[in-house]
Amino acid sequence: MDRKGSIIVTDGSDNLYASRTLFPMLNDYGRYQSIVAHGSDIATTKKALLTRHARYGGLLDVLSFADGSLADAFAGADTWLAINADEAVLAASIDAAVAAGVTRVVILLTGNGPTAGLADAGALEAKLEGLDFTVIRTGSLVDDEVGGGLKLADVDVPVCDDVSKGDVFRFVTEALSLPESLGRLFSLCPSEGTVPTLKQLRLSGFERREEYQLLLNAQLCEPEVEPKPEEMTAEEQELVLRSEAEVAAEREAELKALLAKARARGEAMQARLAYEEKEKEAHRKEQEQYYKAPLPADGDAPPSTSDADEVDKPSGDAK
Repeated sequence: MDRKGSIIVTDGSDNLYASRTLFPMLNDYGRYQSIVAHGSDIATTKKALLTRHARYGGLLDVLSFADGSLADAFAGADTWLAINADEAVLAASIDAAVAAGVTRVVILLTGNGPTAGLADAGALEAKLEGLDFTVIRTGSLVDDEVGGGLKLADVDVPVCDDVSKGDVFRFVTEALSLPESLGRLFSLCPSEGTVPTLKQLRLSGFERREEYQLLLNAQLCEPEVEPKPEEMTAEEQELVLRSEAEVAAEREAELKALLAKARARGEAMQARLAYEEKEKEAHRKEQEQYYKAPLPADGDAPPSTSDADEVDKPSGDAK
């Protein structure tokens, strides 16, 4: 896939060292032509981001650094990713981004930044009107094992537990180019309830990007906790059981369709690999026959080009 677009990354906590694992993901999965890291001091930013992975993973080919005025740093960028965003300065930063021609904005509010929760989500949404925006609120980012379950909730959900930094950064990287994330504000929180379904999807060959599409489309949800049957009347219990059965049947049908799609893709892949292996084996045998052919005896003249041509011709074409 060709590289395209320019993205600028800011960190409201001014601690890009803590966010350093995000940049290789933007390079590997975002495939940007230009990635700009903005901080208060270029020397400090370089020290945080110029890791061994950056040197040998190709990140240095697209990474540059900026400090000072955001208005100047936004020049030439079409996408802005605000990590650990600070609600107090968001309005002014959005104005600067719009003036510079930025069209895609993703704002991540975390427990590690200046703003853990939005004071006025409506005002922020109104400010972002006209842009392709996504606002994500999550808990504190921790260095837990990646690949855990995630769930979406309202952006003003009162509590969001600590969440794997790697999972959040990978989600954000994919969400930048997923149309399902446009024009939305939501919380992204850890979830054990989605793990069983995730395991089935991954065993069937689903990629992380496809998982996030299902999550954004509300097709990958945490099971709802229903009231205990003893707290309801007999009529209510019947309605709940009927509703649960209908929902379970719908989800099972969706999951079967997804698994069937994954199996078909896997079979196609296996068929292609088998064909390629067959071609390689035929080539190996051809080379083996060539190198096993006896060499001409000493003093014998090598066969002429015309002789070689005669040997290669089918018998029906022989002169």
